[in-house]
Amino acid sequence: MIDNTQYSFYVGDVETTGLILGESEIIELSLINLANDSQKTWLLKAKNTATIDMGALKINGHKYEDITHSSKHGKENYKEPSQVIVEIENWLMEDNVSTINRILCGQNVAFDHYMMQFLWKANNAADSFPFSRRMLDTMQIEMFCDLAQSSLLKEGYSLSNLAKKYGVKNEKAHSAAADTLTTKEIFKKQIEQMKSLFLKNKA
Repeated sequence: MIDNTQYSFYVGDVETTGLILGESEIIELSLINLANDSQKTWLLKAKNTATIDMGALKINGHKYEDITHSSKHGKENYKEPSQVIVEIENWLMEDNVSTINRILCGQNVAFDHYMMQFLWKANNAADSFPFSRRMLDTMQIEMFCDLAQSSLLKEGYSLSNLAKKYGVKNEKAHSAAADTLTTKEIFKKQIEQMKSLFLKNKA
């Protein structure tokens, strides 16, 4: 739990129909409010079937028939994007913090932030996008700390490598819900590590 009355910090992750910015769509979005560790995950219907990359679905485990509402399961679980953004906005507003002070954290978070902005824009709701431009990236945080100590990870800074470094188990990699939980634990361990370093230097 992170206590702060001025800012709200959320860890987020998305799964998409591909990696093409401005074309690929979010089909799973998960957020964790770090003030109380509450998590919400949404499944979204894909509106543009022409941009669906079957290779991306193979990785994230979502099925074409589900995200296109060609199956009963898809119709029951994958919501219309316009409905989802309203649900997200209503949930976020419970923090009583202005959009400018609501911060998205994540692994390679610029991608998630962009995809979320595209989601709002595609549904004619760009003006109500609920996150500021402020972001915290676990990958960049780790690389910066290692750079300062001249000990860059040879294996790289993927989510799986950071999870291994911090002893965090990912129950279902490439699921937004599971990846968000893993990223949250890594982020919290990074904060604790920085706190211990600051306290050590003060001693």
